[in-house]
Amino acid sequence: MYLGEIDFVYMPVINFAMQQNHVPVIKKFSAKNISDKDLDNVTISIKSDPDFALVYEHKIDVIRKDEVVELTSINFKLSAKYLAELTERVSGNITLTISTDNQQIFNENYTIDLLAYDQWNGITMLPELLCTFVTPNHPKLPKLILRASEILGNWTGNPSFDAYQSRNPDRVKKQMAAIYEAIAEMKIVYCTVPASFEETGQRIRMCDTIFSTHMGNCLDLSLLYAACLEAVGLHPLIIIIKGHAFAGGWLVEESFADAMNDDASLITKRTAQGINDILLIEATCMNAGNNNQFDDSVSSANFKMINEEEFLLFIDVKRSRFSGIRPLPLRLKTEDGWQIVEEKFNARNNGLPEEIIPGVKLINVEKTDVSKQTVWERKLLDLTLRNSLLNLRITKITIQFIGLNLSKFEDALAKGEELQILSRPTDWDNPLRSAGVYQSINQSDPVLD
Repeated sequence: MYLGEIDFVYMPVINFAMQQNHVPVIKKFSAKNISDKDLDNVTISIKSDPDFALVYEHKIDVIRKDEVVELTSINFKLSAKYLAELTERVSGNITLTISTDNQQIFNENYTIDLLAYDQWNGITMLPELLCTFVTPNHPKLPKLILRASEILGNWTGNPSFDAYQSRNPDRVKKQMAAIYEAIAEMKIVYCTVPASFEETGQRIRMCDTIFSTHMGNCLDLSLLYAACLEAVGLHPLIIIIKGHAFAGGWLVEESFADAMNDDASLITKRTAQGINDILLIEATCMNAGNNNQFDDSVSSANFKMINEEEFLLFIDVKRSRFSGIRPLPLRLKTEDGWQIVEEKFNARNNGLPEEIIPGVKLINVEKTDVSKQTVWERKLLDLTLRNSLLNLRITKITIQFIGLNLSKFEDALAKGEELQILSRPTDWDNPLRSAGVYQSINQSDPVLD
């Protein structure tokens, strides 16, 4: 035995989305020379089986006795062609070989799973990579958006998708509603997740599959809706709860500070009545057989946010793009080759969504009784995000408490008990794409259907 204390950290699951977004497969390698002599001309070799990556080699002139060698930047290049052509999950191996002067001193195989092109790896490992399946440049989306512009023109007299240029949340809501109605006219049949024979991750119907089969589930339609929002310049959101997913979008030109967050209050305080910063929609309301209007889908999505125990996380697509997560390259193929297939739309009774009115909506405009108490209450209760009770901003003078029982904490303060504040555990500081991220999510991947 020449080497000991070998630490080899790698991603146990990879897919085409990871390759396209340059997620490193091998995170770390370290080993210690436990022999009684120096090791000269050491070669560290990493190979894959099947050939989903190029052979990696690293040469070290000498590893001295008791010396620890560590590699943290290993450029193990994945094959885009191999991963793009995968139609089912494949089990493979990574072989780590260490030799010195043509003598092999270490050899070990590590199992790895290769996911299909259209398979998401789930929420336990880089969940923000779900944004790669939001494809705003898909060639089939323009026809859908043109139909939405017709609906928008009928409602407002202006068919333009001007995103946030008007600085009017109601105008943005009308754009979101028009896209909702255009997708609903496609009569997409609800169908649970496609067969993938997996215990983790989930197969996703891409845009071309939805348009050709007219089938989709909650996650499929949420990604399609998010792609349409992004295509017209709006900032979409994807919300994941236990066993379900739905979509949303910013009514103002904003984005969150992080691509992924598991704090439900960041959403609920911006969807509260009178705030008008974010709008959520239940994607399954667009399925065939549902005659739900846009406002009905908003109410349904807001109701699902009430139970915080069911909430898992949300993903801000705009912020994900800032961090470098790109849409998957398009792969649209028909029996006649690569081409765009014309789509037909079924007319619906497009109901105009309810107007957003800042403040209190007046029912009887001829006479409005406003007492001194009402004026005092309005001045006292600020429902905008200027109110720190509704929009707490983390600053240098703010102290955050993690994992605190608020009721016991309040009782202790009321009794005047002495409290001790400890620093945050160091193992909570994980970089965006390092192994073991999102440790707070302990449950297994839910199936979003």
